[in-house]
Order: sequence, then structure tokens, then C-alpha cells
Amino acid sequence: MTKQVKDFKSNFHQRHTVKHTMSVITIQCRLIGDENSLRLLWELMAEKNTPLINELLEQLAKHPDFETWLQKGEMPKDTIEIICDSLKKQERFADQQGRFYTSAVTLVKEVYKSWFALQKRRQRQIEGKERWLKMLKSDMELQQESQCSLDVIKVKATEILTSFVAKFTQNKNKQSKTKKGKNTKNNKKDSSNTTVFNGLFDIYDKTEDCLSRCALAYLLKNNCQVSEIDEDPDQYAKSRRKKEIELERLKNQIKSRKPKGRDLTGEKWLETLSEVVNKVPENEDEAKSWQARLLKGNSYMPYPVDYETNTDLTWLTNDKCRIFFKFNGINRRMNERLFEVYCDSRQLHYFQRFC
Repeated sequence: MTKQVKDFKSNFHQRHTVKHTMSVITIQCRLIGDENSLRLLWELMAEKNTPLINELLEQLAKHPDFETWLQKGEMPKDTIEIICDSLKKQERFADQQGRFYTSAVTLVKEVYKSWFALQKRRQRQIEGKERWLKMLKSDMELQQESQCSLDVIKVKATEILTSFVAKFTQNKNKQSKTKKGKNTKNNKKDSSNTTVFNGLFDIYDKTEDCLSRCALAYLLKNNCQVSEIDEDPDQYAKSRRKKEIELERLKNQIKSRKPKGRDLTGEKWLETLSEVVNKVPENEDEAKSWQARLLKGNSYMPYPVDYETNTDLTWLTNDKCRIFFKFNGINRRMNERLFEVYCDSRQLHYFQRFC
């Protein structure tokens, strides 16, 4: 514990966020206090609050409604609060200041909000790549599907491209004239057909004629052009395989990666090491998960605690204009302990404003 407190003393920082109209600035300072104060904070943050956050993350990942939340991209608003309230009753998470519990709930909400957004983006990427691979065919396959020669497919592709570009240009000119007039709601909408490629892809999905679909597929894989160079089968195979690997990787990511807590003690890392030494992986996915856990760097610092209101901290200055603050409401021992703020002159005016 002594070494941890010393490390904590040199690394414990108070983060303050200053909100402006157009940006958010995070400033960082060092807090200097006596060892007993730092020890108490370490115990609260590393032995109470961080394990609470880890448990919240784990219980949410195992929740029976988790897949439903994943599909919706969000969870019910009070879910985390309900779980946190039940955990408060356990001795290992009890006796924390209300701000610590609130901070834990807020942090877990932010983690899952970001994670759901990331998963949603991955799902869109998966759908896009599946759509692309379904369309992507070699020149030989296009000829077989359309029952036409490649020259016929190219002629049809040229007709479609010429017609589409003419309409696309006409619509673009109309939109430009409308934008010069008054700004309407329709102008604010970002149309999906802003490029020739996207426009041709939309037409491909709606086209039923076999020759036209093959001509559109030919244009799309050749970057909306009629190529004069014969297709290289090996290059086509490599290009397709590359997209298949990207798709497989995304599916593995969306399936296996859930928010995980911080392993301050390294116990989980040692458990994984023991599995690797004593067991044979059931499949390649399990072997990869072991490898990922072993290679992942552990964070030995506890989760931060957010202080978001002016009633949580009391700011003071001494006769030398040094800036101090004290925590309110942690416990009687901490209420009177002062921390001195060490910062650069560039950040000083922010702390003077807090005072």
C-alpha cells in the first residue's frame, strides 16, 4: 500500500472542465496533500469506487436484456441507477460519499453511450460491406449471369452512366439555384445521392432487369467508369478477399468486445496467463481473446471521480495567493484536509476564477 500511495501522490490529478460556447477545455493540475489524505482517497477510489464501476460494467454486459439494448443502441435511463442502488448494500461497495456513487453511474453511462454508438457504426459498416460483396462479381460471373458478352455489358454500362450523369448534373444545378434563394427544410437534408457512386448503388438495389444490374455492378466495381483494360482475375480475387477479411474482423469486434473495467491488481491478467499455460484453446477465437487480454496494457490508476457542482469543493487562498481546496462531505477526517493546487501559469487564471 505504501508504494501505491506514493505513486498515487505523484500521479493524482484533479481535472477541471471549462465549458465555452464552442468548445470544452480540460485542464490538468497536480494536487499536493499529506500522505494520510492521499491514502484515504486511494482506498476510496481504488478499493471502493473503481471495483463498483467494474461490477456495474460486468453486470450490464451480462444483463438478459443486453441484446435488446444493443439493437436499440441504448438502455433504459434508470437501469444503471437501479443496479448501483442494489450494489450499495454490499459491504465492499458501501460507505462511499454520494458524489462517488453519482460519478460511477455517470461514468458508466458515458462508457456505454460511446460503446453503443461505436457498435452502431460497426453494424452500418458490416451492412455496407455485405451489400458490396453481394454486388461484387468478376467479369466472367457478370457475363454468365446476364448471358451477354462483356462488350454488351460495357455498352449498357455506358448508356446508364451517360443518362445518370445528365440527370445528376441537372438536379445538382436545381439544388444550387434553390439554395441561392431562401433556405428551406429540404435544403438542410443531406441527400444520400450526393455522389455518382451512391446514386448508382441506389439504382442497383431498385433495378430488376438482369443486364442493367450487371452493367451497374460493372460500373460500381470499376469506380463508375467503363474500363478499357481487361480484368486481372488474381487482382479481383485479392480485392474481394480483402473485403471479406474486413467483414470478418468487424463481425468479431461487434460480437466479442464489451466494455471492461480496470484491473488494478492484475488478477485477471494472471488468470488469463494461467489459462494459456494449463489449457488448450477450444478454437481460434478463444486463442485470439487470450492473446488480446495478455497484450492489453493494464491501467493501475483508479477511475476518476467527477465533481460537477460548486457545493462539492471549497476553494481557498492563503496570504501568499497560493490556491487550495478541500472536499466537502467525504467524511469528517477529509473535510478539513487541504490540497494545494500546482499548475502552470497558463492554467492559473482558471483556478483563480474558481476561487
